[in-house]
Amino acid sequence: MIAIIGGGLAGLACALELKRAGREFALLEAAANFGGRQRTSQKDGFTLDHGFQVILSSYEVVGVVCDIPSLRPRWFESGAWTFDGQRLTRLESPFTNPIGALTSPIFTIGDKLRLGLLGAELLLTPCSRLLARCADSRDISTRAFLQRRGFSKSFISRFAQPFFGGVLLDNELETSAGLFSYYLKKFLTGRAWIPSGGIQALPESLAAQLPSSSLHLGSRVTALAPNCVQLENGELFPADRIILALDDPSLRILLGLPPPSAPRQVAVVYFKTQTSLYTNPCLILPEGSNLRVRHFVQITNIAPEFAPAGWHLVSATVLDSTGLEADELAEAAAHEIAAVFPRAAGTLQHLETIQVPYAIPSQPPGFAGRKAIPDLPQNVYACGDWEHGASIQAALNSGIETAKRVLRG
Repeated sequence: MIAIIGGGLAGLACALELKRAGREFALLEAAANFGGRQRTSQKDGFTLDHGFQVILSSYEVVGVVCDIPSLRPRWFESGAWTFDGQRLTRLESPFTNPIGALTSPIFTIGDKLRLGLLGAELLLTPCSRLLARCADSRDISTRAFLQRRGFSKSFISRFAQPFFGGVLLDNELETSAGLFSYYLKKFLTGRAWIPSGGIQALPESLAAQLPSSSLHLGSRVTALAPNCVQLENGELFPADRIILALDDPSLRILLGLPPPSAPRQVAVVYFKTQTSLYTNPCLILPEGSNLRVRHFVQITNIAPEFAPAGWHLVSATVLDSTGLEADELAEAAAHEIAAVFPRAAGTLQHLETIQVPYAIPSQPPGFAGRKAIPDLPQNVYACGDWEHGASIQAALNSGIETAKRVLRG
């Protein structure tokens, strides 16, 4: 028997690979549902994802593990709108609208040329080589990489910080430049989408493909022992091979290791309104490193079913909510949104604030080259988004590759 501990994306992908190989397994998940940090909840008829999470069409592995049309994708428009404190400006994708990108006033001519050159380099570089840079001792921060490539301060403040600061949950752009390059390629070559039922629909679609007799919710593992694992209730679950598909902190707790570096956290502030702020199915990127809201979106422009009829749902991503109570944070977020769309003033009704203290692991330069965990006991394996990068693609690949290692024996 193979025991998989953890029912997030990595664990589910691992289980699916074992099932396809005809191997018997048990998937043990401590929570009451599958998905890990890919969670969706309902409130007053609104659909609320726990963190702004999107799937990219360039994440090839998603189509390997699930039937994408069954998730009823709701597509974002390529590009975004930026706000410099005075006006909104359309930011076009150079691959879907090259003329619009070239004529856009957001970037200087020099920055456009630099971005075009960088994009061409990334298209010619395999993703595996980009990710390998994350393990290289010569890897540098995203900010240092952009400065070294000659990008202007305005490029960083108007685009890199608001957009990739939100993607990496890193306002200072201290994250690995190798990982930034990988994400930039994926965004340049793919479009973002979300399932019509919310992001949790993705892991649920994987779980639905697995035999129900192999799935065990509410089964927290507290200790490992030779040929078995111990559950919280004291029960011993036999297993000749064990796969730890856990986030970094949970993995370290189970193995009795020191805690990891501080993770990236995020808060999502949701507002409901009967006044539409804008009509495009895309993100709004406010410029300014001192803002609470890194980006926001009227998510019902993309997925109308996220709100009851006659209502709109606005999602604001906040990287730093330090020192503010929930009502103060909502007030600050509403104020910043109203600075972009004055008609929002007085119309935004705070619906919910969702705090995610562990959103993604810390991913500094060279993070993939560090030894995240010591040598594991015999017949014990580990996988998760801490391994090669905190993306949906990376988590799924980590689970699949770990299953293949187990199958090879």
